[in-house]
Amino acid sequence: MHVKSHTLATTVALGLTVVFLAACSGGGANPAARFQAHEIADFNGYAVAVADFNNDGRLDVMANSLGMSEVSWYENPTWERHVIVEGVSSVVNQAIADINGDGIPEVAFQSQFAMQAENSEGLNWIAMSQGGDPTMPWTTQQIDAFPTSHHVAWADLDGDGELELINALLIGEESVRPAYDEDQASIFWYGQGDWNRGTVDDQIPGIIHRVRPVKWDPGSRDQLLVASFEGIGLYRAIGMGADMTFEKELISSGHDSEPAPRLGASDVGMGASGSGRIVASVEPWHGNEVVVYTQEGDSWQRRVLFTEIGSGHEIAVLDLNDDGYADIVANDQSRVTGRNPDATPGVHVFFSPEDPATGEWIYRRIETESAMNGCVGGDMNEDGRPDLICTGSGGKIIWYENLGNEEAEADM
Repeated sequence: MHVKSHTLATTVALGLTVVFLAACSGGGANPAARFQAHEIADFNGYAVAVADFNNDGRLDVMANSLGMSEVSWYENPTWERHVIVEGVSSVVNQAIADINGDGIPEVAFQSQFAMQAENSEGLNWIAMSQGGDPTMPWTTQQIDAFPTSHHVAWADLDGDGELELINALLIGEESVRPAYDEDQASIFWYGQGDWNRGTVDDQIPGIIHRVRPVKWDPGSRDQLLVASFEGIGLYRAIGMGADMTFEKELISSGHDSEPAPRLGASDVGMGASGSGRIVASVEPWHGNEVVVYTQEGDSWQRRVLFTEIGSGHEIAVLDLNDDGYADIVANDQSRVTGRNPDATPGVHVFFSPEDPATGEWIYRRIETESAMNGCVGGDMNEDGRPDLICTGSGGKIIWYENLGNEEAEADM
């Protein structure tokens, strides 16, 4: 595999500075959006996604839980729960796409997950609706089993119009707590039909936490951003079908000032920002930093926006306030306990200035009670504004309705 890396410049903005902005920033060119929370379900979730499961034009919600033995979805707007797969345990992630073109998406999901390879079967499945009724039980096909299969995504890697399935392992079989850095982890891909396993990379040190398909380059191919102990990697496929090989470009080593497991990146996202783009991450793995990257020539500038996340997990990058600049949503899965009284559970949102590299980001914490593992964007009520749907170990699935932007405040 061909690997190249970028020069990295680093700047730091202290967390307290951003907290001050939450109290004093006005609207101006980059007003913050307002949100109203609606509880969808009591659910101790791990990951969440949205898709139109019944082909009625509305986005529905799917969340998975390591503690439940089913796969289910919630129908918008009543939030009636439909169980589509039973008898599976420790479901860690899912990816949704209509791969057969019938208007009802298929679901790839991973079950029998554990943090220790010896206890993790790592089963990979495709679930498909039957008879045109997505509320009834679905058929399932097991396509692979590999220990610690942890994150799954659909992407058109070779640009032929047909999606491939991506499977990122959490760790290699020899990696163990507390450092998880004794082995190398792998990313696999599968073509539709035979679902044969191909390899994107089998030499990523330590933990891989997330893989995100993106449109980084012009053309019909998707590329992959990967968050791991190595930092943030960009993968490009070369060739077609079973002959594909992959080129890796290291965008950043992420948080690299401490030993494992406080290393690299926990999640990564990309978004349009004016005429350019930003890359954003939570660093290190399950870490405390919200980081934005902006490109200057051939180098990427690393700017730490916030350092007060209790336990970071996932990130979402999308324009929430309709100004053409991608904003950042960071989840916090920490929980307030007697041993951790200063935890900051919830959802932290950072609204971009016109210049994300040097300008002042506006901070809002839109959830303060429920620990959240992940959020995704979606227009749940068809009002033209992107909402947020989140779940986590706080025991809730919550829809945060985007009510539009705050009005400009008087100078403070």
